Amino acid sequence: MMRYLTKVLSMGTLAAALAVSIAACNNQTGFSGSVGSTPNGPKLPSYQILGTAGTPFTATISDSRSFWTLQGNVPLSITICNVPSQDAQLVVTKTTADSSLLSAEIITGNHVKDVQATTAPFGTVQVQIGKLTTVPSAADPDLRIFLSGPLNLKYQALVEDIAIGFIVQSRAPTLIVFDTPDGKVDATFFGPNNHTTFTANMTFNGEVVVPTTSGGPNLTIRQP
Repeated sequence: MMRYLTKVLSMGTLAAALAVSIAACNNQTGFSGSVGSTPNGPKLPSYQILGTAGTPFTATISDSRSFWTLQGNVPLSITICNVPSQDAQLVVTKTTADSSLLSAEIITGNHVKDVQATTAPFGTVQVQIGKLTTVPSAADPDLRIFLSGPLNLKYQALVEDIAIGFIVQSRAPTLIVFDTPDGKVDATFFGPNNHTTFTANMTFNGEVVVPTTSGGPNLTIRQP
């Protein structure tokens, strides 16, 4: 865990150096169809599911507006693209009866805000910031981008609708959900070197709208 936290904190210097570059790309290349410049959104929290690699799980992630359910395998990073809610929660449950490690954490501003771990059979962990006082609704629309690459590959991305762009700083594999997008969504992933290859797809309300595609060191995916 300490080795992982050290790696996370080390991303801060890289993020500061590359954020200007990505923002400039946002202002010049005209993502989201006719949009030539979208304002930068605030820095986003990162939700991490860690532990013994390959451990299967089910999870629910919620902010004050929406919730998403998913299943996958350790590790996985999750990002919610929207102005960050003051209240958010991640609940993860192992789907195996063994003693493998399952951990969940929330990182904001390069600081771990909450972390929980379990090795219990079918164990559950819950992390949160703030306190959800109302029950959110299922995300509608439910737009998701899944990105994979070399395990724990650090990258940056620009994810935007027609109104706002978010700089995502994370590591593969990642699930990005866009909460209540305004118009269509684009995402461009920036690899750290010429040997990077990303694989990504996009679903909308459970249907695949952009089939799995690969590329590197940068990869762009656009909602049709």
